[in-house]
Amino acid sequence: MSTPKSMDLSSGLIYTKVKTDRLEHAALRADAKGNKRGTVLLIHGFTGSKEDFIHVLPLLAELGWDSIAVDQRGCHESPGSEDVSEYVMATYAADMQALVNSFDQPVHLLGHSFGGLVAQAAASIGCNLKSLTIFCSGPGAIPGESEIWLKGFIQDLQNRPKIDIVEENLQSMSGNSRDGLSTEVEQFLKTRWLNTKTAALLGKAEILLNQENLTTKMQQLRLAGLPILVTHGENDDAWPIAEQLEMAHLIGAEYVVIPDSAHSPNVENYPVMVEILDQFWSAN
Repeated sequence: MSTPKSMDLSSGLIYTKVKTDRLEHAALRADAKGNKRGTVLLIHGFTGSKEDFIHVLPLLAELGWDSIAVDQRGCHESPGSEDVSEYVMATYAADMQALVNSFDQPVHLLGHSFGGLVAQAAASIGCNLKSLTIFCSGPGAIPGESEIWLKGFIQDLQNRPKIDIVEENLQSMSGNSRDGLSTEVEQFLKTRWLNTKTAALLGKAEILLNQENLTTKMQQLRLAGLPILVTHGENDDAWPIAEQLEMAHLIGAEYVVIPDSAHSPNVENYPVMVEILDQFWSAN
């Protein structure tokens, strides 16, 4: 889970909404400063939200990028039902396709973790993309310790009150001196957890456990000319790093490791992350 260091919006961030014919997404936006160089759309991961990019958006805007992060269906401040059948990859991909195509120009699309799978699936059904960035994500179902954790998470969510799980997670995070949470950030995390539909969490967990491998579809897009970047923190612990490297090699994608970070460089080392993204987008 990406945990912002603060909830400070003084750097020009604007809460807004982006409406398509499928959904009205809650969004966080930073408008480009000076000469506008393009539009970037950032998609959060499993338990995340648009605020995962609260430190990234202002830096991108300073570099000339119109930058937007959205909440996916049923997540935090975007609407969704408590019907788990609503939260399948076909739905998420179609939502993202509609969102990308709602802009009046091709978009640089970045998906983090679960959002990386959604971004790939959306790209594979046709989007008006300038480029695709697969960020701390893999080619398909998540393996290893992450898979074991997800199965336990599903059982917990099905058998215990969500508020108990939320309180346990926050207590654990607050007890870790490295993560020391401010009252403001802790309240935000609690609100986000409670706002996100339980059905959305269950549906996304099932996707993460069962998603088909998307490498062949990404190869086809790359061969058709779509620029693709695979990037992750040097200590990423979700999909194995070797698997992300192999995915990049098979796709023919650019591949960059972000130093001094793990699964959330957007919080852990966002200045370097922004440098890497700016270089990739500027070249494409």
